[in-house]
Amino acid sequence: MTPRENTWITDPKQSCAGNMKMTFLLLRIVPVLLICIGGFGCAHIENRSGSGAAIHQVGLVWLKQAGDAEDRQRIIDAVHEFEESIPEVKSAIVGETDGVDGPYSDTSYDVCFILTFKDEASRQRYAEHPIHQNAATNVFLPLSRKLLFYRLIGH
Repeated sequence: MTPRENTWITDPKQSCAGNMKMTFLLLRIVPVLLICIGGFGCAHIENRSGSGAAIHQVGLVWLKQAGDAEDRQRIIDAVHEFEESIPEVKSAIVGETDGVDGPYSDTSYDVCFILTFKDEASRQRYAEHPIHQNAATNVFLPLSRKLLFYRLIGH
């Protein structure tokens, strides 16, 4: 190895900076990966865990009018209504991007949300619930240029 190749080992400032950068990247990557593993789509999948483990659905919304505060708030309000009015929704988390971009981050979306259900049967009932159907037809589809959903089974 040339001295240049070995600099990161012998130079404490660079080593510390590298560790801090790696820690920062891991703190940004892990939540994004967790978000991107699950789903919200309407297609049926079996709960492969067989244990009745919780189902988490993640939704990413790109608005037709990117960055529009009123449209973003309508999406956020709809997600809060899911939690308040649909018994199958055990919890809901909703928010907007923090805007911190990086090599493993996508900050192009306007709203992200995570819904938690007891099991797949609960998620299916939620998908058919009139409040969900109304929000899909009158809020999400008219305001969104792109919707992306993921689903994951909790362990």
